[in-house]
Amino acid sequence: MIISLTYVVAALAIYVAAIYLVYRLEPRITASSILICFLFLIYGPPYIAYMLFRRPISAVDYLISSSVDFDQVVIGQNLSIALMFVSVIAGIELLNVLMASSILKMQENLRAWNKQPLTSSSKRSLALFSVVLGLAIFMGWTSYREGHFQTLSGYLSVPGDEFAKIAYRQQHGGSQSYLYNCVAASVAPMMIVWAALAGWAQRWWALLAAAALLVMTTLLAKLETLNKAPSALFLLQLGFVGYLLFRNNLNWRIAVGGLAVTILIFVPIFQLAIPGMNATEALGFFYYRAFDYSNAALLEYFGAFPWRLHHMWGANIRWVATLLNWDWTPSYDVVARLWRSAEGTHTTAMFIADAWVDFSYAGVVIYSIVAGAVCRAIDAVFLKEGKTTVAVAALAAAFIGVYNLMISALPTSMLSGGLGLPLIVALLLGIGKRLRREERGEAADAVPIVLETGTGS
Repeated sequence: MIISLTYVVAALAIYVAAIYLVYRLEPRITASSILICFLFLIYGPPYIAYMLFRRPISAVDYLISSSVDFDQVVIGQNLSIALMFVSVIAGIELLNVLMASSILKMQENLRAWNKQPLTSSSKRSLALFSVVLGLAIFMGWTSYREGHFQTLSGYLSVPGDEFAKIAYRQQHGGSQSYLYNCVAASVAPMMIVWAALAGWAQRWWALLAAAALLVMTTLLAKLETLNKAPSALFLLQLGFVGYLLFRNNLNWRIAVGGLAVTILIFVPIFQLAIPGMNATEALGFFYYRAFDYSNAALLEYFGAFPWRLHHMWGANIRWVATLLNWDWTPSYDVVARLWRSAEGTHTTAMFIADAWVDFSYAGVVIYSIVAGAVCRAIDAVFLKEGKTTVAVAALAAAFIGVYNLMISALPTSMLSGGLGLPLIVALLLGIGKRLRREERGEAADAVPIVLETGTGS
């Protein structure tokens, strides 16, 4: 009876999130609506379907489902899903109150988005050009130094079946440089969009050339991981930007169209990566990877804590562990070792999984409020100016940042996943504007002094 009631609570929270998206956020694309959409599409109805009809999908799944604590696991997970949706909405509404004037301007500009021309600063920014060119040079040099072209050619020449390619990818795929991986995953895509749009609006061909160079080095970085998702997500991100250049509407046609485009990108990639897979099998595999796999990973975390392992109370967060002089123990290693008893494997899940691992229900509530507030802050800061090049770039970064939030912890998605990048850019832009105002103020103060001495002579 209690378990059934928690399913009802989770379903009601999912329904409330859908109503909130349609009637409160308005049918517009913002960082907040992207967050609600991702949560609804992956952990809304697919979560209920997975828990009630599709589970178990693996040996670990079966082990958890047949455990004596499974009823308690389900109760904890269902209530956490409900708390997540409600708390994300609370975080968004909190920023609506704290940044009311900016939100009002944002809403006015969003209604006029489709008729607005894309605007950019009239002054060419040497700082933007230098950053984009510097990133392209850094990524190109790292790819050359680490032999990424050789890695790609070696992968393409691997004989045998998919398992041989998997072994090659695990051994050679991906860079060992953390900075390079962060730039390729989040920083470079935002800067590409910003630089390309600003260069086109200002007819600044040098900036366009630097952006093109960064596109090539970024594509190489994503291909060199030897995984299908990074390159496909980059294409989706660019398609998302292309849509925003003309329209900013969010309705069922756009949702269906976006899902169709996603399938059209991923299904052929699956068929190329796995020889002999037909379209129907590829479509089923897409559903498994996008929905079942994500929810199964979430179940692994809730099945582990606190029934088999104690809550970690911050030891899972690197800076907290360092501050308290604890051994940093990432949850993705702990969960993988518990269920698979194998070194070198990781189990990653959405942000509330790590929140649950550390602080139980309190962590789920706090992390969800922060996620909603961060996304709404991006809206308030960038979209209040209308359809600008930096606003489109910020939404593109938020798109990838929210995606990373669906598969990783909140601190990870903030720092290296791109979700915090727009706010860092906003801070830097604000500092730059303040310095320019101070310089203009000093120059204006200097003028009367010069005139006064000239008059007195």
